[in-house]
Amino acid sequence: MKKWFLSASCRFIFGAFVVVFGVMYVAQTNAISTKGYTMNDIERRIQALKQQNQKLEFEIATHRSMRSIQSRLSNLNLVATDNVKYVTLTGSSVARR
Repeated sequence: MKKWFLSASCRFIFGAFVVVFGVMYVAQTNAISTKGYTMNDIERRIQALKQQNQKLEFEIATHRSMRSIQSRLSNLNLVATDNVKYVTLTGSSVARR
């Protein structure tokens, strides 16, 4: 057994294992680092989209404000009403299917 461990074929087999596992290690490390860069890029895009979403929500809130609505109404040539009449229904029947 001792003779076999010192033989050239045993050294070749161990050397082949070292080379194969070394290549597999480098390939795995490369794949992991590539996925890390991809994740980092996706996280940056998520942050950019969150900021864009906040800007759009701010614009929506701005356009919903009373000041904004009143300024847009003046451009439409609408007039305010003076006499408002409300309709009251008599009876309590409701249509059903």
